[in-house]
Order: sequence, then C-alpha cells, then structure tokens
Amino acid sequence: MTEALPAQDVSPGTLQEWLKYWRSRVDPRRIPGLDASDRRKQGLNQDEVARLIGVTTRWYQELESGRRLFSTSHLERLALTLRLSEPEQRALYLMASHKAPQPKGTTDTAALAALDAPMQKLLDVQLPHPAYLSDTAWNIIGSNAPQTDWFPWVPYEPNLMRWAFLYPEAREQLVNWRDDWARPFLAQIHYALAEHPDNEDLHKLVADIREGNPEARKIWDSHEVQVHPDGDERRLRLPYHGSKEVPVHIMALAPLRNPAMRFIVLMAADD
Repeated sequence: MTEALPAQDVSPGTLQEWLKYWRSRVDPRRIPGLDASDRRKQGLNQDEVARLIGVTTRWYQELESGRRLFSTSHLERLALTLRLSEPEQRALYLMASHKAPQPKGTTDTAALAALDAPMQKLLDVQLPHPAYLSDTAWNIIGSNAPQTDWFPWVPYEPNLMRWAFLYPEAREQLVNWRDDWARPFLAQIHYALAEHPDNEDLHKLVADIREGNPEARKIWDSHEVQVHPDGDERRLRLPYHGSKEVPVHIMALAPLRNPAMRFIVLMAADD
C-alpha cells in the first residue's frame, strides 16, 4: 500500500511576501534619482519604494504589512515602480484591495489594424532613434527597440500620458516637467477631446489624470490647446543615458491611413 504523502503548503503567500519578492527583482540602476553606484545586487528597499510612489516610509511599511489599504492611484504607481506584469498587477490589486483593477481602456481598432508588418518595419528602421506609434488616447501600440531601452516602463504602462502624470519617476525623467512637458501634453489632450468628443478612452484618461495629479488638474483648467509637438526640442534625464540630460527633437507624423494616430521619433538634438 502506498503511503500517503503529507499535505503540501499551497498558500499563495501574503502581500508582504509578494511585495518583498517584487522589490528584490528591480534593478535600481534603471530608476532615476536613486544612488545605486555602490550596490552589489539589485533590489529596492522600503524607503526607496515609498519615495517613488510618493508616501512616507512608515505609510509604506504599514501597507506592506497589510495594516493599510491602497488607493487606486498608489496601486498604479506601485505596480509601475515594481515593474509588474499584467497578471502580477491583478494579483496586487486583489491582495491589497480585494478588487480587480479597472480596465485601462481599449486601443483603437483602426490603430491596431494599422500596426502591420510594414508599419513595424518603419518603426524599426528609425534606429538608433526611439520611435513609437500611439492611438488617439496615447496608448502605445507599437515601438522599436530603442524606445524600450530609453523607456523601460512601456511594457508595464503602455499609455504615455498616464505615465507622465501619474508616476513620480516621470518628474525626474522629463526635465522641466511642468512647463516643457505637462502643459503641452495637457494642451494636446484638450485638442484631442475637441476633435474626438465621444472617445471614451480620452474621457477616462482625463479623469484619471485629474484625480491622480492635483497640479495637472490646475493646469487643465487653464484650457490651453496644442495640436502636436512636431519640431519641439525638450530634455530628458534617463537611466539609459546615466541620468545625464539629453536634449531631443520630437518629430511627429501621422499615417494617411489613420491621421488620428501619432508616429513619433525622438532624435537627440546633438546628432
């Protein structure tokens, strides 16, 4: 008679265990504003995670130990900071708030159809310059390798505007964030809403930004309008460049098959 095996512990683990594991995977050298030059191994400590999501260390410690509930905006910032995949984000929401995350919106069907092999090849031949294709609501539906090298958040938060306004690291990476990036971005969203007043993704994007960023809410109420950023020169401070300031020219185009899409190429201004 075969002896019965002892019961195995199949517990999914506590929120604290998962957050500790997810923190241990993150390479601090990929995050601006962190001094990781003397580190021998990767991983973020609680102080660093707290600063990156915009809370106190004590607040985060209570959250990690399960004594505090997350708000949606904190969960979003935490998911990006820890570079969580979509299934991991769902697990985080379920463990932390007992609710699955709300869908971030749907990408334009026409935009998805436009990302065919020739369009992807056009993105790829922009090397060494980062290039991406986005839809009406700034969901990035296609990009080349330099885009992901410069902006490793893309697989985790594929919406440019959500990242720019809802995640603290964007303030570090987008030099002169308020005047050179936030104001023109919001002015573009104003114009996009005027052009596409029934686009649900745009309305949800604005609601999320206004709820999660008080400074953006004030700028939004100024009702500035801008059609596109083509030809603008702005500065970036990215881990890819050793957190050195790099000026770039933004080249913005639109495919004739769908003028609502944006084909963006970032060209280093000193090239």
